Amino acid sequence: MSLPPFDATIDLALRPSLRALTWLFWIHTAALGLALAALPPGPGMAAMAWAVAVSWLWARRHPVFGHGPRALARLTWHADGSWLVHDGAGATLEAELLGSSLVHDHLLVLNFRLKSGGRRARALLGDEADEESLRRLRARLALR
Repeated sequence: MSLPPFDATIDLALRPSLRALTWLFWIHTAALGLALAALPPGPGMAAMAWAVAVSWLWARRHPVFGHGPRALARLTWHADGSWLVHDGAGATLEAELLGSSLVHDHLLVLNFRLKSGGRRARALLGDEADEESLRRLRARLALR
């Protein structure tokens, strides 16, 4: 079996992250539990419960986790270092990967500046694409 060259184009078709949704659920559940345990019953507790509920509703369908038309659904990193990102609405955009991107063993946060203006980000927790493609992306990002 021959391995593809390290500088070959990497093309990732991404799906929404179930792992991110699970983490968000447990974080919000813990925050709500701590608020209920720490605050006396009354308007303060109600306000905190409302704030956690609003945060959950906002975060669970956020584009950074692959939901909606602004979410990055496909990433293409060409051998020359250029990026093409495809959003959920079907638009193909030229982009530049920013230095503020995070590369970790279990988490990638890719921050892009679009050539047409604006910014987009995508968090990858490992269940959005096949394992081999993510491993190649992580290895190439580590050398960047």
